[in-house]
Amino acid sequence: MAILINRIKRILDDYSENVYVVGGAIRDRVLNREINDYDFVVIGDAASISKLVSEKLGGTYVPYAEERGTYKVVYEKTMMDFTQITGEDIEEDLRHRDFTINAMALRLNDFFDSNLIIDPFGGLYDIQNKKIRCVSKNSFDDDPLRMLRAVRFASKYKFAIEEDTKNLIKGKANLISRISSERIINEIYAILKSSESFKYIKMMDELGLIDSIFPEIKSMKELGRCYYQVLDSWYHSIKTVEEYENIVKELRFPSYMTKVILSYLNKDLSSGNKLKDVLKLAAMFHEIGKKDAIYIDADNHIQFFNHDVKGEKIVSGITKRLKMAKKESSLIKKMVLYHANPSSIYVNGISNKAMFKFFSDLEDDSIGCLLLSQADVVAAMKGQGRLNEASCYRSFILNMLRRYMDYEKTKTPLLTPLDIIVNFDLKDYKLLNQILYELRKNQFYGNIENKDDAVKFVEERMKMEKI
Repeated sequence: MAILINRIKRILDDYSENVYVVGGAIRDRVLNREINDYDFVVIGDAASISKLVSEKLGGTYVPYAEERGTYKVVYEKTMMDFTQITGEDIEEDLRHRDFTINAMALRLNDFFDSNLIIDPFGGLYDIQNKKIRCVSKNSFDDDPLRMLRAVRFASKYKFAIEEDTKNLIKGKANLISRISSERIINEIYAILKSSESFKYIKMMDELGLIDSIFPEIKSMKELGRCYYQVLDSWYHSIKTVEEYENIVKELRFPSYMTKVILSYLNKDLSSGNKLKDVLKLAAMFHEIGKKDAIYIDADNHIQFFNHDVKGEKIVSGITKRLKMAKKESSLIKKMVLYHANPSSIYVNGISNKAMFKFFSDLEDDSIGCLLLSQADVVAAMKGQGRLNEASCYRSFILNMLRRYMDYEKTKTPLLTPLDIIVNFDLKDYKLLNQILYELRKNQFYGNIENKDDAVKFVEERMKMEKI
């Protein structure tokens, strides 16, 4: 940080008196956090100054938002925005910012002297007291996305949103509909990065933002209580997110298994999101199809048959509306569609056939589905005080994960397609694929243990074809 700022000061030389570091960089400096993103406010020609910095640093100049007088420079892993000052002086510029903790500035020449922080709205006081407070009552009218940003900052810094700011958000939550889907979902992804995001999902709900962003969730608050759970679908889903986050935090599995699970959870998806965080949206939505799946059984119990299938259709509409990237959308839809399969295997009896089909359908997403199933079922059982049954279900999921590891080993075939083609003169590729599938299935079942067993199996299989 110090080296980069000193280089920029030298590059700008006489100009540096008219350049201010503002916003997040000051906030993070006060909090002793690493800074990889700088906002500079320029009195003068921001375009020329940004180009000069880019040229001298050997960075990349990006005409990011020229219509707003903002120019971006990327240098190594650091982002720098240079923006034309808004108003006559720096205080007037800061007045247009979102929250007090982001409405502070330092003249570039004074960057290393904290006593010279320009703080007209009490940002330092709010950092000390861990508060998110909006600068102006018009803050959310100017940019409604700031309401979600308030929750995001609360999740990132573990700050509380100040009461007047909360009330402003509650009164203006419907304005979030003015914001583009891409900006909204990016803020939600950022909130989900918190290890306790269930708290901030609750916060979004209490502020009225959930209903404005996901109107489909309203029906979840009206139903869901049944023989299997005492909470409505929405609050059960929040408890499922909480349970899932506890599972991921603790990962109480054998070390060889934990390594595979972590590798899966830490995958980067198309927009740079971690798979483990996007799974939280699947946990949020897993019961969203219940409204369209109500059924009263012979014992007068409410059931929700095919709520997974109906839920997948609803979620498909949500991911499309929010313009989610294909990988994120596909993962969430798949998890909602399959989330009840493990519990169905548990209830109907564990069998090699059921497990193999489940693993074949989902491949490595079997891991995500099993973790979500544990979170879902255990959250429901805890709600009913069925703690012994919750423990049994955890053991079942552990066994399923063990069997998934066995399934993974069958990816390396005992006989390759070439082995079968050459040794059995097989030219029917449809039959070849069928035999390869059956070999893998029987290896998983334990009926085939080595290459000799595999050869005998194919010999018998070919005899059947000739009959």
